[in-house]
Amino acid sequence: MKGKFFAIEEAKAFELIERTGKMMPAHRGIDRRCFIVGEYAVLSTSRLKLRNVDVRDDKLSHLNDIIEKLLLLEREGVNVVPILGYCYDPDSMDGEGFLIELRARGAEMYDDAMICKFEAWTQDNDEVYLKSDADCAEYITNRTRELALAPQAHYDKFIADMLEIMKRDILIDFMGKSNFFYDREAGFQFIDLDTHTDSHYGLCEDTISNKEVAAIGGFAPCHFAEGTSAFAPIALVPSALAELGEVRLAALAESNSLIFEKCLAALKANGVSDAVLDKTLQRLKVFDRRCC
Repeated sequence: MKGKFFAIEEAKAFELIERTGKMMPAHRGIDRRCFIVGEYAVLSTSRLKLRNVDVRDDKLSHLNDIIEKLLLLEREGVNVVPILGYCYDPDSMDGEGFLIELRARGAEMYDDAMICKFEAWTQDNDEVYLKSDADCAEYITNRTRELALAPQAHYDKFIADMLEIMKRDILIDFMGKSNFFYDREAGFQFIDLDTHTDSHYGLCEDTISNKEVAAIGGFAPCHFAEGTSAFAPIALVPSALAELGEVRLAALAESNSLIFEKCLAALKANGVSDAVLDKTLQRLKVFDRRCC
């Protein structure tokens, strides 16, 4: 195994990786499993040589650039979870290996395994890679209420940090709600940051300003209703939500409306203009009482 270690000792990194061999993953995604070892998170991956899904990075120069930027952002007080180091099999086709990170504080903003059964993209898909046997109706109601009660200062920093991350040309995946964590003291944290924006790789022209992107991504803590265009795959589907019942649906709508107002205020506080927001809101349909 070949590796590079930025903010962790090599021996410690390999010790953590060895320990995962006797553990069950705490979380799993399409191409990753996440093992929690004390204060660390060890992520197994089969695509370390690929950035932004399919851009080859055989020398891992793009990955190294991202890691250095994340460590700098953390030192500057931005709530990112930096990558401390990695190791991989250099002879594997796409790079089988591990990323070592610090463990994020708190829990997922929303656990995708819990809420995906209510979302549009899973309705005709029997092979959803994220599944949970827990009470998803209870979870989405309670978690949405918890986030609705989060202080405005946490939402303000969420947007401020988002703009700082994008300024470094780092891609934020707003579609996965598990790509953000929330802690009552630390606020919102950004995880799964290991690729650049499309324009960095020449995949598109950089024609959208960071504030225009933030005007959409800044509403990530919200749930969306059918008819939204910006977040269509994760829109809540009425037929799936039926199991919540009228009381829970009303509570969910009320909490979500509070979150929407806090996101909107945070975007304005961070300099996103009314003109940009008006344009964005035409693409969003936020879940509220009218959807119940």
